[in-house]
Amino acid sequence: MRVDLHLHTNASDGQYSPTELVNLAREYSLEVIAITDHDTTDGIREAQEASQISGMPLVIPGIELSAEDSTGDVHVLGYHIDLESAYFEERLAAFRADRYSRGQRILQRLAGLNLPLDWERVLAIADGGSIGRPHIARAMLEAGYVESVRDAFDRYLHNGGPAYVARARLSPEEAVELIHSAAGVAVLAHPGLLPDYAAVIRRLVPVGLDGVEVVHPSNLENVRLNLRALAQQYNLIMTGGTDFHGPKVKEHVTLGSVTPPDGCVAALQARARQRRQEMGYRA
Repeated sequence: MRVDLHLHTNASDGQYSPTELVNLAREYSLEVIAITDHDTTDGIREAQEASQISGMPLVIPGIELSAEDSTGDVHVLGYHIDLESAYFEERLAAFRADRYSRGQRILQRLAGLNLPLDWERVLAIADGGSIGRPHIARAMLEAGYVESVRDAFDRYLHNGGPAYVARARLSPEEAVELIHSAAGVAVLAHPGLLPDYAAVIRRLVPVGLDGVEVVHPSNLENVRLNLRALAQQYNLIMTGGTDFHGPKVKEHVTLGSVTPPDGCVAALQARARQRRQEMGYRA
């Protein structure tokens, strides 16, 4: 089974619309995908409708919550999210509002560095999606201020960088609990990017962390082996995905280019079904 469980659309900071991404996934013969946009579920229904045309790929409703602790960004993926959860959507709306004002403040800092950008152009690049630093990075690239999106982050937009503005703080523990509030399955995203992923996993297991993204382009082979051992120790579901955004955002990441561990799709479904039963959902 060809699977990719970490994909972004232009509902957040991806290049392609949900329909375009589903069509591309079909071209790559993917059978199951997960839409995991940053702090929004806005692209999921369109993706599911597009997938119904031919019956594939199956689209798992997901999310990637942007959490933060003293060591930096800690992202948590949610799978099989209940899209009808009013509380969950209210919290996401607050996050998106903060992203909007944060983006404006980042542009103010860039202007102070003699790197002015047009806010309307950033909004156009976001194309109605949740505003994020990658949109600003793309605007900087268009303006000729940087050589690439990565260059924009390395020089200006990274955590603590000269144009960085902190977002509304959501702890990793709160991210896990928020995903659970929508009957979702919480998975630690791209652990290889964390300075001490083992410590983060140990912190999150007591609040119900369900899984860990073992296979990701940023996880080196030794990291994957360590993550497998930790997953077995703490009975965590092992998942995987490319973190695909499109070549204009992440040029070296190809859709479906990594293979998640066997059985992860069924394990996510089983855990989600169990959570819904515990929460009193009707079968």
